[in-house]
Amino acid sequence: MRSYAVAPEANLVPDQPAPDQRSDERFTTLFRVARVVLEDGAQHLCLIRNIGAGGLMLETYARFETGTAVRVEPKGSPPVSGKICWVKDRNAGVAFDAPIEVATYLNPHQLSAREAPRGPRLTVDRRARLRVGVMWHLVDLVDLSQKGAKVKSDLPMELEAAVELMVERLPPVSGRVRWIKEDRIGIEFSRAIPLADLAEWASALPGEEVAAAAG
Repeated sequence: MRSYAVAPEANLVPDQPAPDQRSDERFTTLFRVARVVLEDGAQHLCLIRNIGAGGLMLETYARFETGTAVRVEPKGSPPVSGKICWVKDRNAGVAFDAPIEVATYLNPHQLSAREAPRGPRLTVDRRARLRVGVMWHLVDLVDLSQKGAKVKSDLPMELEAAVELMVERLPPVSGRVRWIKEDRIGIEFSRAIPLADLAEWASALPGEEVAAAAG
């Protein structure tokens, strides 16, 4: 099996490229938000800058170490595993464990109808405050994305109710209740949380907190 290297701001180049494999050496420019999960369960939001058959380049809001095993979960595409192979400023390269066919991987039609693309969600286990009417209530935050959240609470709630969510170290965000299932409440925000804000918030989460939540 050939090994691949990912160079900063450069094409993806096999160790010994053959003349008829030039398409394998090129990156497809891609600006797509992805969740990156480390072996210890820590989660980070990153932006995929480009992708090739053997790897991709991330714009990161956290510091990664070379050699770290990661699982990259982009919006609208299946997860892909690999290792951090270089780090430079706020960029990092990921070399895939196995090459992919880029056109097929990026094709949204490969997802089933039950896997509609949505923004990457951070699975967490912490307390938050939810305003319903004029009252603030403590709730359990289950997951959080740029455009919504899932909370756990036994509060009586109605669909389409206007709410406001307050999470430590993030500005309050307003939204509406879009679904209710037993003690879980799905909230859609009226305005997306900026990627940089949410990514920096995620990078400061204790690894054990998100690992426990994911497990």
